[in-house]
Amino acid sequence: MSSSITASPRLSLLGAAVGLAIALVTLFVICAIVRIVAPGLPATHAWIGLFTAAEPGSAQAWAEGICYSAVFGLVGGTIFAAGYNIVLPKAG
Repeated sequence: MSSSITASPRLSLLGAAVGLAIALVTLFVICAIVRIVAPGLPATHAWIGLFTAAEPGSAQAWAEGICYSAVFGLVGGTIFAAGYNIVLPKAG
């Protein structure tokens, strides 16, 4: 009979940070494009407003929205992965 030791799966801080940053930037770009196609849709304005106070559709809104989405994604992904890795040993 052989026994094997398996390590608990840990999340990569960098992987989670980059993954969430890409997701938030992609969602921002999708909402900004939908805002151009369907300007009356309030959900896109709300999402864009999370990341910039500039006029939706302006060059400033695009630049700030993409940059802030990336920054918040990096920070949020890092916090999530760190918290997961801290709680994981206690849960198993």
